[in-house]
Amino acid sequence: MNKYSLLKVQRSKILQFNFELLLMKTIVRTLILFSLVIVMASCQKEASSYKAKLNIKPEPYDLEFERYEEVLFSLDTADFQNELMRIQNRYLVFLSGDLNDPAAVQYLKDFATDPFSVHIYNKVMAAYPDLKYMEPIVEDVMAHFHYYYPEIQLPTKVFTCVTGVTADVPAVQLFDDKMVISLDWYLGDDEIYDQIGMPKYMALRRNMHTMAKDVAKELYMNYVYQWRKQGKIVDEMVYNGEIDFFIETMCPTMPDSVLLGYSSKQWQWAVENEGAVWADIVGNRRLYDSSLDSYIMFFGDGPFTQAYSNDAPSRLGEFFGLNIIRSYFSNNEITLQNLMNRKDLQNIFQDSGYKPKK
Repeated sequence: MNKYSLLKVQRSKILQFNFELLLMKTIVRTLILFSLVIVMASCQKEASSYKAKLNIKPEPYDLEFERYEEVLFSLDTADFQNELMRIQNRYLVFLSGDLNDPAAVQYLKDFATDPFSVHIYNKVMAAYPDLKYMEPIVEDVMAHFHYYYPEIQLPTKVFTCVTGVTADVPAVQLFDDKMVISLDWYLGDDEIYDQIGMPKYMALRRNMHTMAKDVAKELYMNYVYQWRKQGKIVDEMVYNGEIDFFIETMCPTMPDSVLLGYSSKQWQWAVENEGAVWADIVGNRRLYDSSLDSYIMFFGDGPFTQAYSNDAPSRLGEFFGLNIIRSYFSNNEITLQNLMNRKDLQNIFQDSGYKPKK
């Protein structure tokens, strides 16, 4: 074989090798891409399976809204008792007391003229000059509840008010056929909440985005809640997960971070560390612990869970509980009502098929 022929053969072998190498790379890339598609499809199926069940279109639920705070803070304080009597029948949900009692009248007058109350009222009016944004939020929650529980007689009227952000007065309350919403709990204003000494992690939740959650939870506490004894950590996870899942069912478009009262960064931490924290819980046999310390660690509110990281959100037990219930609802044929009525919490956990990402 001459020199030219030898070079030709070598060149042919090189071309063949390059072609085989290119083919191999193409096959590997195709396999990797195919694997990614399978994984993504699997994750998408897992993420959306329970969501598909929540994708309903309830009939609209119309409510009547009335602003008590505007009326109260516009009363003539020079004739305050008669002014209160004039509006009493219209606002009995607030003024059911004896207005012939000077002490009762003075209490209301002190509140309506207190500089801090007036300041909060002005803040509310600036944040909510009208109710066009909050009305559909509340009505949508009620529409979803009515879809699942059509037999329950729900409120037909909503009163808004200002309470002075008092810790012992809930942001949302139900009184027979009336709902009361304290707008000063939804200002998204750090200055007000700083003044009353509200912790920063709690103040961050006080905005309109959490209103739907509070309305849904009040409906749960009034119409669905059943008393139970505190149990082991796994019981508390499932129980709290049921509550959060109920709220999600009433507010299916609510972001996960808002649902659990986390910042976006905290939710991301929980998602990224779900497998590691779960392994710690299981490995240290905390699931069946019933000690107060463990309860506080997993369900106590706060800025973070120090046992894991200053970036770890508090109430990680709720996070796991919500995921357990989501998994259970995805993997079992069950209605929301039947799920809420189940008391065998550990069986729910076992039947959930919950497997956190590693």
